[in-house]
Amino acid sequence: MTTTYYTLVAYNLEHDRWYPEFGDYDKSVVQDELDDMNQGYQGIPKRHLKIIKTDSDDQKTINTVIRQFNYQ
Repeated sequence: MTTTYYTLVAYNLEHDRWYPEFGDYDKSVVQDELDDMNQGYQGIPKRHLKIIKTDSDDQKTINTVIRQFNYQ
């Protein structure tokens, strides 16, 4: 049985890259983290934050999805 894993990724303007920031099996927890990064002291624009989903919490799988964002 596969369980969906959600990862918050953030865009770093300085490095022109997306990076993983936070992950959890509960999407609402990841959404809360996104809201905190957007509305909190970091003030990251929502266009620079995304939630991706994968079939596992395997870092290699997550990095593969993020790599697709970085090479668009």
